[in-house]
Amino acid sequence: MDGTLRDSDLKARVLDATNIVELVGRTVALKRRGKEFVGLCPFHQEKTPSFSVNPAKQLFYCQGCKVGGNAFDFVMKRDRLEFKDALRQLAQLAGIPVAEIHRDGQKPGEMQVLRDAQSAACMFFEKQLASPAGQAARDYLASRGFTADSIQRFRIGLALDSWDGLLNALSRKFAPPQLALAGLVKPRESGSGFYDAFRNRVMFPIRDAEGRIIAFGGRVMPGSDDKAKYLNSPETALFEKGRCAFGIDLAREKILASRLAAVVEGYTDVVMAHQFGCTNVVSTLGTALTPRHMALLGRFADKVVLLFDPDSAGDTAVDRAVELFLTQDKVEIAVAGLPDGLDPDEFLLKRGAAVFDEVLAGATDALTYKWRQLVRKLSRSSGDLTGQQKAVDEYLALLGAARQSGFVDPIRWGAALQRVSRLTEIPASELQRRFKSRPAGKTRSSQAAGPDRPTTSVPPPAPPVSGRDRAERWILAGLLRLPGEWIRVQLEIQPEDFAEGPRRVLADTYWRHQRDEGEPVLSHFLDLLDDPAVKAMAAQLAEEAERLDDPELWLNSGLQYLLSERRRALPEKEVSQLRGSTSESDVGSLQRIFESSKIDDGRRLPFRYVG
Repeated sequence: MDGTLRDSDLKARVLDATNIVELVGRTVALKRRGKEFVGLCPFHQEKTPSFSVNPAKQLFYCQGCKVGGNAFDFVMKRDRLEFKDALRQLAQLAGIPVAEIHRDGQKPGEMQVLRDAQSAACMFFEKQLASPAGQAARDYLASRGFTADSIQRFRIGLALDSWDGLLNALSRKFAPPQLALAGLVKPRESGSGFYDAFRNRVMFPIRDAEGRIIAFGGRVMPGSDDKAKYLNSPETALFEKGRCAFGIDLAREKILASRLAAVVEGYTDVVMAHQFGCTNVVSTLGTALTPRHMALLGRFADKVVLLFDPDSAGDTAVDRAVELFLTQDKVEIAVAGLPDGLDPDEFLLKRGAAVFDEVLAGATDALTYKWRQLVRKLSRSSGDLTGQQKAVDEYLALLGAARQSGFVDPIRWGAALQRVSRLTEIPASELQRRFKSRPAGKTRSSQAAGPDRPTTSVPPPAPPVSGRDRAERWILAGLLRLPGEWIRVQLEIQPEDFAEGPRRVLADTYWRHQRDEGEPVLSHFLDLLDDPAVKAMAAQLAEEAERLDDPELWLNSGLQYLLSERRRALPEKEVSQLRGSTSESDVGSLQRIFESSKIDDGRRLPFRYVG
């Protein structure tokens, strides 16, 4: 975008057509609180909601991580998009023709190219499944119980047994290196040319929570010699396996309503569950649950239930559930076992949705499930003391290792030990003694940040807040809330009267907008602020100014402070001249200067300092 009036009009159209509460509500579970909506921030880990959305101003702001802005800012931050791609996405949601976004010949950003390539690949795979060559794949899906509606809803397709079918089909629009970046083709080992990444597989598009295709999972066709039954796309700029859940876009509505998410292992399990009406089921793409999975699911659910065959549940997956049970306290983690060695899709076909829901309702917490699993594994009978001792030793070793894996809240740890005491019949005091020799685990401030572990950042100490800081913030907050007051304010002060830094940048942009285009619409005005620090400060000032009963009073107080400070800032040489004078009039002038400098330092500021 080149900043022309046409582009400004387009951005304004998109913002005006976007309901920010509905937009954010697709990602965050919002609850009305007075004039605002509040929820847990999607951009940092928290237990108490500090994230708010103001429908009147069409803005969002988080008191915890200080992130705020309009609909564009939310989408850019959530999806890691460039502005033009966020504009394109919101325009599509609003029904504004996408052609208008790039009508100046400007190419979409890299992320959008990857998204477009994934969408084109999905349509190609769907076409192949529907073709005569896809008959065997259609027969296979029918044998698994998939209906035509499920195939269409999940956009299931087929990669033919060809080395370059997809490559040839998409190369007219996308360069092979772009398709490689999207994980759709691979470079040949010879270094010359590319070939399809998926061949002879039923294709399941993997979509993010907004329903956009970010990767694929392929299930090998029956009779193939390929030993890899399932194959996922490689990780790309769009796709990180440890933070995605297959089916989340279709499951989120039911999860939000029930506050419960069920996690299964395979794509077919998810499709069959949704086909039976159990639409709060997702899959973690064959990987053990990670903190990033929990962060994703925690946006919609209060409880996550892992579904396993009780006789073959992987130790790694259950151990990971125990670790997450201890180290995160945003979402409860439970485990449910399916009887008779059945997979979820087989269970649904034989038992139905009602019994499936009963299994979910009867899920036990991860600590209890793991203990029972160890007892079954190591203890031959109820009187097998040796087996029970082995189970206790292995169980406590697991808890100790889990405690070392990340921060464990002391209160949660104490409650967990009480539960463990009831399970193992070991007094809590003895458990405390056993764990006393072990380090207590990491603190939040020292917890190592890793690719799978969200961190809770500790902000640096705020700099000292002066009276001038307060005054300038009062003025800017007042003007953002009451833009009509600018006419009289600009007669008294100009942007140059603000201290150098973010506040002067904000003032300068605000003054120019008022002079050139009139009173700003706040959500539109934020788009003019290129510096993230300035934008964040403006969003916070606007959000907090909304809570003031009399913003004009604070505006006037700040204005008077700056005017008083200007009056006392006489040239030093003038003061020196007056000091050297003995005349009665000059002495009186000097006294008046000193008296006017005794001004309030503005300590009553109701805002937090942000610079």
